[in-house]
Amino acid sequence: MSHLPQSVEDWREFTLTRGPRMAAEAFLIKLGGLSGEEQRAALCGLPDARTLTRRFEDAWPLRESALGGVPFLTKDLYFRAGEPTFAGSTFLPEELGEIRTTSTLPAAFERDAGAIDCGRTQLNEFAFGLTGESPHYGDCPHPDHPGLLAGGSSSGSAFAVARGLVPFALATDTAGSIRVPCGYCGVWGLRLSPDIAPVGDIFPLSPGYDTQGWIARTAADLRQVSAAVLGEAPPAGAGLWIGDLGLGIPPADLAAMRDLALRAGAQEDIAATTLLRLALTDAAQAYPVLGGHAAARVHAAWLERRRSDYDPVVWARLDAGRRRTHEELRAAEAVRTRIIDAFQVVFRRHHFIALPATFGGAVSKHESDDTHRRRLLALNTPAALAGLPAVAAPARLPNGLTAGVQFLFPDMANFGWDLLLARLA
Repeated sequence: MSHLPQSVEDWREFTLTRGPRMAAEAFLIKLGGLSGEEQRAALCGLPDARTLTRRFEDAWPLRESALGGVPFLTKDLYFRAGEPTFAGSTFLPEELGEIRTTSTLPAAFERDAGAIDCGRTQLNEFAFGLTGESPHYGDCPHPDHPGLLAGGSSSGSAFAVARGLVPFALATDTAGSIRVPCGYCGVWGLRLSPDIAPVGDIFPLSPGYDTQGWIARTAADLRQVSAAVLGEAPPAGAGLWIGDLGLGIPPADLAAMRDLALRAGAQEDIAATTLLRLALTDAAQAYPVLGGHAAARVHAAWLERRRSDYDPVVWARLDAGRRRTHEELRAAEAVRTRIIDAFQVVFRRHHFIALPATFGGAVSKHESDDTHRRRLLALNTPAALAGLPAVAAPARLPNGLTAGVQFLFPDMANFGWDLLLARLA
């Protein structure tokens, strides 16, 4: 095939003019462009050629729908009836048993918008990480710089979209799992709010904080994909740029992020910035207490019995979560309340809040240490603690890499993603 589709519109036109069989073949050709190591680190649960073709053919009656004929991938936390969900582990299906229902979000994209689910994407084990590393399936590499990591935990979704395998992929974001890989891989993302899906709709990391969403190749694709399931968005007014929260992001990188935020309609307000910086100071310490405690409860039934099967890093985080004291939880909850209150005050004057989602560009495995993790948590856990929806955007850096900028909104009723993306497209 001389020209393979890239964007949402490319795929819609390709499927309409070439038919479902040729569209399935186009996906398989793109898949063949990935090495075996890349496929293993980024993808899982891929249907065989016959099943894939049948899915494109079954979707043919919906070819005129908003995403008719468009392939997508699904992070391996979402359920699909009759198929195993591993969540980046090696053993979860043995504990869950047969999956009898499909998660609401992939079902909506298929049933209502006409898109075709073409498989699953890898992640940090149980989504408990921000790097894309996996001792089981291999570390997910940056799509353009193999010596760097893709970021996580939605590493496979960001990698697959950035490499052009599909124009969008479903993901989740608990404490930055969409925002970080979007920033590193140069793609765009949308994080909903934690309360939009029923309990048990996906395999959870931290109940109460887990947030569904998706990643797209461009701002235009993200607008189109989002409109297909969210419909019309409210308007987006002016926002607030608050900088790097005092972390010391390199000035040239921070300037690139600031330029993107101002182009989106953000402004600078010293008083509001000072208020937020003070309120958000302890977010990176409070979230692991609350989120880790919630995560440990999910794994309580098998955490000890399956200890040798876990990524040791993930097991240690879960073990720490189950050992949190009442005093620690109460202190962390007080921090969370303070953060929510500060956001509410600032949102009375500013429609959205923009700040970095990454400390500069992607890093190598060696650089992905505890300091790196603390920086990412400091930037991303405020929105996690407050349950805010967000748009994730990449800013081009002077060294050719990209960094993440997040645009936070007060709630879904005021989530002006469409106009913001139009400003940045």
